Amino acid sequence: MKVKILILLLNLFCLNVIAQEVDDDRDRIFTNKNIEKLYLGAIMKISSLNADNYEFVEAPNLPPVDYLQTTDVTLIVPSKSAMIKFIMKDFDEDVLPVIVSESSPHTRKVASYDKLGAFFGQKINAEIMLAVNPKAKNSKPLYAAKFTNLIYSLDCMPDFAKARAHVAMKGRDPQDYMYVDGISFGRAASIFIESDADYETIKTLIEKKYYKRAVTEQDEAILANSTIHFQISDTKQVDLLDGDPFEIIRHYLTTPITKEDFLRPIWFTGSDLKDGYMVVTP
Repeated sequence: MKVKILILLLNLFCLNVIAQEVDDDRDRIFTNKNIEKLYLGAIMKISSLNADNYEFVEAPNLPPVDYLQTTDVTLIVPSKSAMIKFIMKDFDEDVLPVIVSESSPHTRKVASYDKLGAFFGQKINAEIMLAVNPKAKNSKPLYAAKFTNLIYSLDCMPDFAKARAHVAMKGRDPQDYMYVDGISFGRAASIFIESDADYETIKTLIEKKYYKRAVTEQDEAILANSTIHFQISDTKQVDLLDGDPFEIIRHYLTTPITKEDFLRPIWFTGSDLKDGYMVVTP
């Protein structure tokens, strides 16, 4: 487990570097919208990144992929159950209390709710996720903050040639499909603020609220004159209607780690079947 945690820290560093390098409209890291269905080694239609539900190529005897978190070759036929079995085979409940995992907000300004694809790496349905009309004209600037508590990461090396030759790909263009070749597990939440304040002010205010630092009367006035929406990426029931949004998010992200956190895919990356190149926001 110590080795795996070290791998996670290295992965986090790489993810942060990637996130800083991408421009405002395209990303290489996708926020998972289908938590219960995503699995490592899945073959997925790239255009479905922008749909409410991802479209997978599901067929028996798909080519095995090599899980890279082991020192030797570990070939596994891709499926959700196989991924869970791999994660759980060496899982140790006793290690949970000693895991220290802290999240930090990443804030950016976005053009509108309709442009949140730049924030999530793919198009999202703001009407469903946040109960807002993405086409409505905003009178105030929109800011988005992402909170993540990454616990564990998995990567794989697919066999692209075998995948292209598989009977399930007959009649399909490989350039339209991708392998899910990396998944990060843990907890994630987002908050969206419509405010007349500038970016630096909102960024600082979000950090103050999240880390429970002292806020000024001016800070309170900004919040009182702002519209706030937020969401948590989880399948379990979380009460979002009662309390301060920042308190709800912080409580969710900082409660003790559980086994379920190792099984909740929140981010993923992909490589296209045609050339094996990293997929970016379509």
